[in-house]
Parts: sequence; C-alpha cells; structure tokens
Amino acid sequence: MFKQAGVCALAGFLSLVSLPAVAALKAYQASYSVSNSGLTVGDTTVTLSYSNNGYTFLKQTKANGMAALLSGDVLTERSIGVKQGNKLQTQQYLYQHKSRRKSKIDQYSFTNPNQVKGNLNGQDYSLNVPTGTIDPAVVELWVREDLAANRSLKYNVTERGKLKNYQFQRLGKETVETPFGQYQCEKVQINRDGGERQTTLWIAPELNQLTVKMQHNEEGNVTEVILTKYQAQ
Repeated sequence: MFKQAGVCALAGFLSLVSLPAVAALKAYQASYSVSNSGLTVGDTTVTLSYSNNGYTFLKQTKANGMAALLSGDVLTERSIGVKQGNKLQTQQYLYQHKSRRKSKIDQYSFTNPNQVKGNLNGQDYSLNVPTGTIDPAVVELWVREDLAANRSLKYNVTERGKLKNYQFQRLGKETVETPFGQYQCEKVQINRDGGERQTTLWIAPELNQLTVKMQHNEEGNVTEVILTKYQAQ
C-alpha cells in the first residue's frame, strides 16, 4: 500500500580532503507518520543503537488503518556493522517487505571490505565493491554526518544485488513544521532514473542531525514521512 520512502538506495564513499572531524551520531529512537498522496497509511519506528564498537540501525514501517486491512504491509530495514572513527561501516544488511500478496527480501553480508555475498528473493549473488561501500539504510546516516562536516555527498551502495552510485544535492535551508516541533533544516535531494524517482530529506542540525521529514516521488506517486516523536538514548 505504501512505498519505501526515502531511505531507498543512495550511495557511497568519499572525500579525502582534510575536514573537521564530526562525532558519530548519537543513539536515538524516533517515530514517523507515513502518508501517500495526502492520506495517512502507516507509521515508522527508527532506532540507532550501539554496543561496544558495533551499531544496529533498524527501521520498521507498518501499515495502519484501512491500509493495514487491505494490504497488511510491513517493511523492515536493518543495518548492522562497526564504528570506524566517526563513520558507520556496514557488515550485514536486511531489507524485507511483506504484504498479503507477496514478500520481497534482500539480505547480504560483507565477507571482506571489497566483496558482498547475498540473497535476493531466493537467488544468491556475489559482488565486488569499492572499499567503503555501504547499504541503503545507513547511507542516510552518512548524509547527515557529511552535511555537518561540509563534505561531499557522493556514495557507493549495494542495493538489490547491484552496486549503485549516488550523489545528493544541497538545496539550502528550509523551516519544517512537524508534530514534534518546528525546525530549521538543511534540505538535500537525489534524482534517479532520469528524474522519475526523486528523494528529498530535511535534516535538523539542532536535533542530532535528525531527518525530520522525507519525501519520495516516484512517477508522481508521492510518499511523505514526518517526525512525530524523538528520544535520545
């Protein structure tokens, strides 16, 4: 019923220029409301947690109301890895989308910094990738950190059995009103597939560089995610 919003694939590794260090993002839990074409269709819970030198970044979206009755959609995205300096480096990734009609899954592990082995909807695959390649979930965290450090927003990401290259554009500052409060945000955007797919993020520096709003436009079908609750851990 709803489409995966904005934490879709985006990708990479970059910038050897000497820039100010930025601490890794703090652990937190946040909740979002998901709407499609103006109608509320689901809720998303996002958690970033740390254990020793490891991290887990988990997103789960569930359909609600009439959307739940019709589709029963549940979308889970999980990135597990290690903290390398101020960066989070993927070791394992899971994307699973379940509905009453079908189920899609992409699950993979980095066997070394330059090789990924996974399974996409029952089919095994192997990819050779550049050092620093990350997954579609954690790329959002990289964008948030790189914005704060004024680094370039170019990434390599493994998604659906392929290596993809993405670059975000900075669109300046914009004030965003959310159910959790009003925030001055940095606005960034990525266009894919000749502009047919567009993802926009609004990131609030005063709230741990949190994404407070996300919008995904796919051939005119617009899904929006907006912050309703946030708690630092």
